[in-house]
Amino acid sequence: MAMLQTLLERSYKGRCNTFRAIADKHILEKHLGPSKPELKNIKAQSPKMNPNQLYQTITVTTQATSHQWEKVKALTTNLKIRKLQEDISVAGYLANTGLIKGWEDNHENHEDVNLRKTQWSNKLQGILALLGFSVGLGNLWRFPYLCQRNGGAFLIPYVISTAVVAVPLFILEVALGQFSAQGPIKVWAICPLMKGIGFCILFVTCIVVPYYSMVFAWALYYLYSSFSTVLPWTTCDNSWNTLQCTNVGGKTTYTDTNNTEYASEDIFRGNSSSKQESPRKFGHTSTEEFWQYKALGVSSGIDDLGEMQPHLVICWFLTCAIIFLCMMKGIRSLGKVVYVTALMPYFLLLVLLVRSCTMPGAVDGILIYLTPNFNLLQHPQVWLEALMQVFNSVGTAMGTVIVMASHNSFHSNLIRDSIIVTVIGALTSLFAGLVVFATVGFLAHSLQQPVVDVITSGPGIGFIVYPEAVALLPLPQLWSVFFFVTVLMMAIDSLFGHVETAVGCIEDLLPRRFHTKHIQSTLAAVFMGVVFLVGLIFTTRGGVYAYQLTDWYTWAVTSFVIAILECVIVGWCYGAERFSSDVEAMTGKRLPAIFKIVCFIILPLLLTIALGLTLSSYMPPKYGEYDYPESARVFGWFIAVLPVLPIPVTMVIEVFKREGSLAQRVRAATRPSSARTRYRQRHCVELTPESASLKDNFLFIFGR
Repeated sequence: MAMLQTLLERSYKGRCNTFRAIADKHILEKHLGPSKPELKNIKAQSPKMNPNQLYQTITVTTQATSHQWEKVKALTTNLKIRKLQEDISVAGYLANTGLIKGWEDNHENHEDVNLRKTQWSNKLQGILALLGFSVGLGNLWRFPYLCQRNGGAFLIPYVISTAVVAVPLFILEVALGQFSAQGPIKVWAICPLMKGIGFCILFVTCIVVPYYSMVFAWALYYLYSSFSTVLPWTTCDNSWNTLQCTNVGGKTTYTDTNNTEYASEDIFRGNSSSKQESPRKFGHTSTEEFWQYKALGVSSGIDDLGEMQPHLVICWFLTCAIIFLCMMKGIRSLGKVVYVTALMPYFLLLVLLVRSCTMPGAVDGILIYLTPNFNLLQHPQVWLEALMQVFNSVGTAMGTVIVMASHNSFHSNLIRDSIIVTVIGALTSLFAGLVVFATVGFLAHSLQQPVVDVITSGPGIGFIVYPEAVALLPLPQLWSVFFFVTVLMMAIDSLFGHVETAVGCIEDLLPRRFHTKHIQSTLAAVFMGVVFLVGLIFTTRGGVYAYQLTDWYTWAVTSFVIAILECVIVGWCYGAERFSSDVEAMTGKRLPAIFKIVCFIILPLLLTIALGLTLSSYMPPKYGEYDYPESARVFGWFIAVLPVLPIPVTMVIEVFKREGSLAQRVRAATRPSSARTRYRQRHCVELTPESASLKDNFLFIFGR
């Protein structure tokens, strides 16, 4: 008991909250015996007491034994005394007194001590950060196109896929991150054999950040151009326009430098000599030509990268600088930024929807969006595309959900939060579809074309279709600014998640001695500096070809492999019973049988089938009518396979680090590490047998 009193004194001097944690009524009732009337006043009085007074009060009130105090210590030490744990001298003192076993004062063991990371200031910040990452440009660009191509009935498989794919995977990753408070590399202490998944996530994140950030740079350039007196993509009398240029709204006249006006038929007959006909096969509306020939300055192909373009280099530098400034203090700065970046898109989308609905043709576009064609549900391709859209847009299997959740408090309601984020993400897709189809309906009405000929997918809808639509509105500059600010907000939230994931992985790899006060700022600066240098390739004239190639192959294999392995490892190697006990320690409730069946049996099978169908239906990449050469396709597959290689490599390394026969080594490598086991003990998690048979695990999944 004297040792516990000293612990209280040391933690008080270290400005920690041990005494308040021990005074928590819930902890006292759980670990120090049944509730007594005197306990209800202890928590209120504890801030006024010094450690000695609090120690005497609790001991007399509860008649606590040393064994019961040990249980309180095991719970409160890891939940509330982060600063105390980080003090090496105090850690050594605790080891000497025997209060915390295994806290030897040496570097190696301090690496194994599982400290909780800096936490979000409040629960809302964590939810907004996850929501901002999950709701990205795919909700705005890809989802409406899939709805148009597969009919309004596409919403049915989309909702089902959200329930079957998004929700279980999201809960799984949030639980992994929240319980362990570790990044995508160290979290795999649950199965050291699969530590390579963390390196896989690091590799793919380092590929994604440079090319995805380029979308932000493009939107930044369009935002700058939106402040022009006349929107530059609305006219054909610019230096970058071709003879075939058609003005927004169908006006087909061109005025040359001598103020001579030519009709479209004269241009096509070649009666104008002021411009050369472009040999590049792209569309020739003024918005398309601004995008291709001005914003991108597109070359003839990927083998003709050309020079870097100054306007894109400037926007690229600003992009990297903005991301760094928002991430330089980690979640301390990110937690404040997400209030704006995660919520503002909803306000802006609402404004755009209201404005679009007042224009002719908007209702026709919305009706096409919402009118179901149930015959299309007979085609497996519709269900596959719904599953793919949910899987890619929700943000799982990228490591970011694990990283964001690692900053949650230990007892956050992860199931509730996961359902909130995934449901709002799905509803955001539906809402963005209304905005896009109302706008496209108005554009189709103005151009006197069918909606299906106007709608497109990917950057085309953001940098061609929508700019053309807002150009036909009154005050086009205002609506253009609104739209591109929305694009910037939706893009940067996803970028925050990817950058935090990469920095978190690198931090996991660094020894504890490098974890100084400014480690986050240093790593963010170095990482974004490298991203800036690598991303300069996308600012060249052939940069868009490199962008399309990278985007085409990056997630072709990796995301499926990571998601399948997550479900199999947690459910069958770590064990569904262990995982359920971890969730119970955080939420007070075990996982229902339906979740375990879907997540550990149905979902791996579905994703394996989806991976097989995706590979079997592979189509080589194209940009417009440009076909990539064979060498580019080979390099694309190299990008697709490279991130997966660390998984088998680390498997071999982990097996050879063990002793015994091959079977014994593999079995030992699949068991949770000793640090993970000690961590579970300190949280008073009910211990399960070291190894459970497949039959026992199967029966537990089905609730038996």
